[in-house]
Amino acid sequence: MKILSLTAACLLALTPAAAAQTTSPPPLPTWLKLSVYSGHPGEKVSLTVACDGEAGPVTTTALRITTPPARNAEGHQPWALFGESVVAAVAPGTYPVSFRCAGKPVSVRFTVLAAKSGQVKVVPHGAPRTGDGSAA
Repeated sequence: MKILSLTAACLLALTPAAAAQTTSPPPLPTWLKLSVYSGHPGEKVSLTVACDGEAGPVTTTALRITTPPARNAEGHQPWALFGESVVAAVAPGTYPVSFRCAGKPVSVRFTVLAAKSGQVKVVPHGAPRTGDGSAA
């Protein structure tokens, strides 16, 4: 009986240590962060995506993605992706900005503000019309 009691006591004493060795670290956080959460058309917005799994593309109508999020070329923060975008010329309002991490949706909201007064909506093409040169 003493041997059985001693064996049971040893097993109970070893259980927490064994459990600590078999538990996996907590999963890394998953998020989508923007450098700003509102802006006028044409302004730059940086994106940071955290995803330890397969990250899908960022989708939104509020931002025009100029550099799709990609991992650091030097291997730093392998779970993080960094990208760039520009506020799109869409109607003012709040729009979702989303991506999927390992198939699960992640989303934030971005507010497009009205175009700044005096902002040119269409860039002129060609040379200015200053006359035909007959007055010279």
